Amino acid sequence: MKALFTLLSIIPRFVYSLVAEIIVLTGIYKQLDGFKITKANLTIIMPNLSSDEIELESIKSYKQTFISIRETFIAWSRSSKFINSNILVIKNNYLLSEHKQKNKGFMMVAIHSRSVDMLLSWINSQTPSTSLYKKIKFRLLDKYVRKIRENKINKVYETGMLGVKKLLNALNKNEVVCMAADQVPQRGMGEYVDFFGRKSYTTTLIPRLALKTNKTAIFCSINKANNAGCLGVNLHPSSEDLYDKSKHLLSLNQSIEKLIYENIYDYSWEYKKYRRPYQGDKDPYKF
Repeated sequence: MKALFTLLSIIPRFVYSLVAEIIVLTGIYKQLDGFKITKANLTIIMPNLSSDEIELESIKSYKQTFISIRETFIAWSRSSKFINSNILVIKNNYLLSEHKQKNKGFMMVAIHSRSVDMLLSWINSQTPSTSLYKKIKFRLLDKYVRKIRENKINKVYETGMLGVKKLLNALNKNEVVCMAADQVPQRGMGEYVDFFGRKSYTTTLIPRLALKTNKTAIFCSINKANNAGCLGVNLHPSSEDLYDKSKHLLSLNQSIEKLIYENIYDYSWEYKKYRRPYQGDKDPYKF
Protein backbone atom coordinates (compact mmCIF):
# COMPACT_ATOMS: atom_id res chain seq x y z
CA MET A 1 0.00 0.00 0.00
CA LYS A 2 2.91 2.33 0.75
CA ALA A 3 4.26 1.84 -2.78
CA LEU A 4 0.93 2.94 -4.26
CA PHE A 5 0.73 6.07 -2.10
CA THR A 6 4.37 6.90 -2.85
CA LEU A 7 3.63 6.67 -6.57
CA LEU A 8 0.57 8.89 -6.23
CA SER A 9 2.58 11.39 -4.16
CA ILE A 10 5.29 11.87 -6.80
CA ILE A 11 2.78 12.76 -9.52
CA PRO A 12 3.35 16.52 -9.99
CA ARG A 13 0.90 18.89 -8.36
CA PHE A 14 -0.02 20.44 -11.73
CA VAL A 15 -1.43 17.05 -12.86
CA TYR A 16 -3.90 17.06 -9.94
CA SER A 17 -4.73 20.67 -10.78
CA LEU A 18 -5.29 19.74 -14.43
CA VAL A 19 -7.58 16.83 -13.52
CA ALA A 20 -9.56 19.16 -11.24
CA GLU A 21 -9.97 21.60 -14.16
CA ILE A 22 -11.19 18.80 -16.43
CA ILE A 23 -13.74 17.70 -13.83
CA VAL A 24 -15.07 21.27 -13.76
CA LEU A 25 -14.97 21.93 -17.52
CA THR A 26 -16.80 18.69 -18.33
CA GLY A 27 -19.47 19.39 -15.71
CA ILE A 28 -18.75 16.10 -13.91
CA TYR A 29 -18.39 18.00 -10.63
CA LYS A 30 -22.13 18.73 -10.55
CA GLN A 31 -22.86 15.03 -10.05
CA LEU A 32 -20.41 14.55 -7.19
CA ASP A 33 -21.81 14.38 -3.64
CA GLY A 34 -18.74 16.17 -2.29
CA PHE A 35 -19.44 19.18 -4.48
CA LYS A 36 -23.15 19.20 -3.57
CA ILE A 37 -22.27 19.17 0.14
CA THR A 38 -19.69 21.94 -0.37
CA LYS A 39 -22.29 24.06 -2.14
CA ALA A 40 -24.86 23.45 0.62
CA ASN A 41 -22.35 24.50 3.30
CA LEU A 42 -21.20 27.62 1.46
CA THR A 43 -24.83 28.62 0.89
CA ILE A 44 -25.21 28.67 4.69
CA ILE A 45 -22.01 30.57 5.50
CA MET A 46 -22.26 33.04 2.58
CA PRO A 47 -25.93 34.09 2.76
CA ASN A 48 -25.37 37.37 0.89
CA LEU A 49 -24.10 35.73 -2.30
CA SER A 50 -26.26 34.84 -5.29
CA SER A 51 -26.69 31.25 -6.48
CA ASP A 52 -24.22 31.84 -9.34
CA GLU A 53 -21.66 33.31 -6.94
CA ILE A 54 -22.06 30.35 -4.58
CA GLU A 55 -21.46 28.01 -7.53
CA LEU A 56 -18.16 29.75 -8.34
CA GLU A 57 -17.03 29.76 -4.71
CA SER A 58 -17.89 26.08 -4.39
CA ILE A 59 -15.87 25.25 -7.51
CA LYS A 60 -12.82 27.08 -6.08
CA SER A 61 -13.14 25.15 -2.83
CA TYR A 62 -13.67 21.78 -4.49
CA LYS A 63 -10.61 22.27 -6.71
CA GLN A 64 -8.43 22.81 -3.64
CA THR A 65 -9.92 19.74 -1.96
CA PHE A 66 -9.01 17.63 -4.99
CA ILE A 67 -5.47 19.04 -5.23
CA SER A 68 -4.89 18.50 -1.50
CA ILE A 69 -5.41 14.74 -1.95
CA ARG A 70 -1.79 14.66 -3.12
CA GLU A 71 -0.73 16.13 0.25
CA THR A 72 -2.45 13.25 2.05
CA PHE A 73 -0.60 10.75 -0.16
CA ILE A 74 2.65 12.49 0.83
CA ALA A 75 1.74 12.25 4.53
CA TRP A 76 0.91 8.55 4.11
CA SER A 77 4.11 7.56 2.33
CA ARG A 78 7.01 9.98 2.85
CA SER A 79 9.41 10.76 5.67
CA SER A 80 8.78 13.42 8.29
CA LYS A 81 11.72 15.39 6.90
CA PHE A 82 10.22 15.38 3.39
CA ILE A 83 6.77 16.32 4.72
CA ASN A 84 8.20 19.27 6.67
CA SER A 85 10.11 20.46 3.58
CA ASN A 86 6.70 21.21 2.02
CA ILE A 87 5.76 23.48 4.93
CA LEU A 88 7.15 26.93 4.22
CA VAL A 89 5.64 29.11 6.95
CA ILE A 90 4.73 28.61 10.62
CA LYS A 91 2.47 31.41 11.82
CA ASN A 92 2.74 32.19 15.56
CA ASN A 93 5.25 29.40 16.14
CA TYR A 94 6.18 31.10 19.43
CA LEU A 95 2.99 29.60 20.93
CA LEU A 96 4.30 26.08 20.50
CA SER A 97 7.82 26.99 21.64
CA GLU A 98 6.60 28.73 24.80
CA HIS A 99 4.33 25.92 25.92
CA LYS A 100 6.89 23.21 25.19
CA GLN A 101 9.36 25.03 27.44
CA LYS A 102 6.82 25.22 30.28
CA ASN A 103 6.53 21.41 30.17
CA LYS A 104 3.02 21.50 31.65
CA GLY A 105 1.14 19.82 28.81
CA PHE A 106 -1.29 21.46 26.39
CA MET A 107 -3.90 20.72 23.72
CA MET A 108 -3.34 21.03 19.97
CA VAL A 109 -6.82 21.58 18.54
CA ALA A 110 -7.00 21.05 14.77
CA ILE A 111 -9.54 21.64 12.04
CA HIS A 112 -9.93 19.74 8.77
CA SER A 113 -8.26 21.97 6.23
CA ARG A 114 -6.32 20.40 3.35
CA SER A 115 -4.46 17.31 4.69
CA VAL A 116 -5.00 16.80 8.42
CA ASP A 117 -2.49 13.92 8.27
CA MET A 118 0.21 16.30 7.05
CA LEU A 119 -0.63 18.67 9.92
CA LEU A 120 -0.51 15.82 12.46
CA SER A 121 2.83 14.68 11.04
CA TRP A 122 4.22 18.19 11.50
CA ILE A 123 2.91 18.38 15.09
CA ASN A 124 4.44 15.00 15.94
CA SER A 125 7.78 16.15 14.52
CA GLN A 126 7.71 19.01 17.06
CA THR A 127 6.45 17.18 20.14
CA PRO A 128 5.26 13.68 21.14
CA SER A 129 1.48 13.54 21.45
CA THR A 130 -1.59 11.48 22.23
CA SER A 131 -4.42 11.81 19.72
CA LEU A 132 -7.87 10.48 18.94
CA TYR A 133 -8.52 8.51 15.77
CA LYS A 134 -11.76 7.95 13.87
CA LYS A 135 -11.78 4.47 12.39
CA ILE A 136 -11.71 4.22 8.58
CA LYS A 137 -14.31 1.85 7.14
CA PHE A 138 -11.85 0.21 4.72
CA ARG A 139 -10.01 -2.15 7.08
CA LEU A 140 -6.66 -2.35 5.25
CA LEU A 141 -6.45 1.43 4.92
CA ASP A 142 -7.48 1.86 8.56
CA LYS A 143 -4.68 -0.44 9.72
CA TYR A 144 -2.15 1.33 7.46
CA VAL A 145 -3.05 4.89 8.49
CA ARG A 146 -3.15 4.04 12.17
CA LYS A 147 0.33 2.51 11.91
CA ILE A 148 1.60 5.76 10.35
CA ARG A 149 0.10 7.93 13.09
CA GLU A 150 1.25 5.73 15.96
CA ASN A 151 4.81 4.90 17.01
CA LYS A 152 6.96 4.60 20.15
CA ILE A 153 6.39 8.22 21.23
CA ASN A 154 3.06 9.11 19.58
CA LYS A 155 -0.02 7.31 20.87
CA VAL A 156 -3.34 6.97 19.05
CA TYR A 157 -6.71 5.89 20.49
CA GLU A 158 -10.02 5.32 18.78
CA THR A 159 -12.69 7.95 19.38
CA GLY A 160 -14.86 6.93 22.34
CA MET A 161 -14.90 6.94 26.13
CA LEU A 162 -11.63 4.98 26.42
CA GLY A 163 -9.95 7.47 24.09
CA VAL A 164 -11.25 10.40 26.14
CA LYS A 165 -9.87 8.85 29.34
CA LYS A 166 -6.48 8.43 27.65
CA LEU A 167 -6.47 12.12 26.66
CA LEU A 168 -7.33 13.16 30.21
CA ASN A 169 -4.60 10.91 31.63
CA ALA A 170 -2.06 12.38 29.20
CA LEU A 171 -2.96 15.96 30.17
CA ASN A 172 -2.76 15.09 33.87
CA LYS A 173 0.78 13.80 33.17
CA ASN A 174 1.63 17.16 31.53
CA GLU A 175 1.75 15.64 28.06
CA VAL A 176 0.51 17.02 24.72
CA VAL A 177 -2.76 15.87 23.16
CA CYS A 178 -4.16 16.42 19.66
CA MET A 179 -7.79 16.38 18.63
CA ALA A 180 -10.11 17.73 15.93
CA ALA A 181 -12.59 20.39 16.94
CA ASP A 182 -14.89 20.53 13.92
CA GLN A 183 -16.42 17.07 13.55
CA VAL A 184 -20.00 16.29 14.56
CA PRO A 185 -19.81 14.31 17.84
CA GLN A 186 -21.81 11.27 18.85
CA ARG A 187 -25.25 11.95 20.30
CA GLY A 188 -25.01 12.99 23.93
CA MET A 189 -21.47 14.35 23.50
CA GLY A 190 -22.37 17.74 22.03
CA GLU A 191 -24.58 20.80 22.21
CA TYR A 192 -26.11 23.10 19.59
CA VAL A 193 -24.06 26.28 19.16
CA ASP A 194 -23.84 28.93 16.43
CA PHE A 195 -21.37 28.14 13.66
CA PHE A 196 -21.31 30.76 10.90
CA GLY A 197 -24.76 31.94 11.99
CA ARG A 198 -26.49 28.55 12.12
CA LYS A 199 -26.86 26.10 15.00
CA SER A 200 -24.45 23.20 14.67
CA TYR A 201 -24.08 20.15 16.93
CA THR A 202 -20.72 20.92 18.55
CA THR A 203 -18.36 18.77 20.60
CA THR A 204 -18.20 19.51 24.31
CA LEU A 205 -15.02 17.45 24.79
CA ILE A 206 -12.46 20.19 24.22
CA PRO A 207 -14.08 22.80 26.52
CA ARG A 208 -14.62 20.13 29.20
CA LEU A 209 -10.98 19.08 29.06
CA ALA A 210 -9.90 22.73 29.18
CA LEU A 211 -12.05 23.40 32.24
CA LYS A 212 -11.12 20.16 34.01
CA THR A 213 -7.34 20.39 33.50
CA ASN A 214 -6.87 24.15 33.00
CA LYS A 215 -4.49 23.33 30.13
CA THR A 216 -3.78 25.73 27.29
CA ALA A 217 -5.37 25.05 23.89
CA ILE A 218 -3.53 25.98 20.70
CA PHE A 219 -5.77 25.99 17.62
CA CYS A 220 -4.08 24.90 14.41
CA SER A 221 -4.66 24.40 10.69
CA ILE A 222 -2.65 23.83 7.53
CA ASN A 223 -3.19 26.05 4.50
CA LYS A 224 -1.79 26.83 1.09
CA ALA A 225 1.11 29.29 1.51
CA ASN A 226 1.78 30.07 -2.17
CA ASN A 227 0.87 29.02 -5.71
CA ALA A 228 3.90 26.72 -5.94
CA GLY A 229 2.23 24.21 -3.64
CA CYS A 230 4.05 25.04 -0.42
CA LEU A 231 2.02 24.97 2.77
CA GLY A 232 1.84 26.92 5.98
CA VAL A 233 0.82 25.94 9.51
CA ASN A 234 -1.34 28.46 11.36
CA LEU A 235 -1.34 28.52 15.16
CA HIS A 236 -3.80 30.60 17.16
CA PRO A 237 -4.16 31.00 20.93
CA SER A 238 -7.45 30.11 22.54
CA SER A 239 -9.72 32.79 23.90
CA GLU A 240 -10.11 33.20 27.66
CA ASP A 241 -13.78 32.45 27.04
CA LEU A 242 -12.86 28.79 26.47
CA TYR A 243 -12.45 28.59 30.26
CA ASP A 244 -15.77 30.32 30.99
CA LYS A 245 -18.59 27.79 31.37
CA SER A 246 -21.17 30.22 30.00
CA LYS A 247 -19.19 31.02 26.83
CA HIS A 248 -16.83 28.09 26.20
CA LEU A 249 -18.72 26.35 23.37
CA LEU A 250 -19.32 29.54 21.41
CA SER A 251 -15.65 30.42 21.94
CA LEU A 252 -14.67 27.04 20.45
CA ASN A 253 -16.66 27.63 17.27
CA GLN A 254 -15.41 31.20 16.96
CA SER A 255 -11.81 29.93 17.11
CA ILE A 256 -12.62 27.42 14.36
CA GLU A 257 -14.17 30.18 12.24
CA LYS A 258 -11.05 32.31 12.67
CA LEU A 259 -8.85 29.49 11.37
CA ILE A 260 -11.17 28.86 8.42
CA TYR A 261 -10.96 32.53 7.43
CA GLU A 262 -7.18 32.09 7.01
CA ASN A 263 -8.12 30.56 3.65
CA ILE A 264 -11.76 29.68 3.26
CA TYR A 265 -11.16 27.51 0.16
CA ASP A 266 -8.79 25.20 2.06
CA TYR A 267 -11.42 24.01 4.50
CA SER A 268 -13.08 20.60 3.99
CA TRP A 269 -16.52 21.90 3.12
CA GLU A 270 -17.44 18.49 1.69
CA TYR A 271 -18.01 17.37 5.31
CA LYS A 272 -21.62 17.39 6.55
CA LYS A 273 -21.10 19.80 9.42
CA TYR A 274 -24.85 20.46 9.81
CA ARG A 275 -26.00 16.84 9.46
CA ARG A 276 -27.82 16.93 12.81
CA PRO A 277 -30.17 19.90 12.26
CA TYR A 278 -31.38 21.95 15.18
CA GLN A 279 -35.11 21.86 15.99
CA GLY A 280 -37.04 23.36 13.08
CA ASP A 281 -34.02 23.59 10.76
CA LYS A 282 -34.12 21.71 7.47
CA ASP A 283 -31.48 19.14 6.56
CA PRO A 284 -29.32 21.07 4.06
CA TYR A 285 -27.98 17.84 2.54
CA LYS A 286 -31.25 16.43 1.20
CA PHE A 287 -30.59 16.88 -2.52
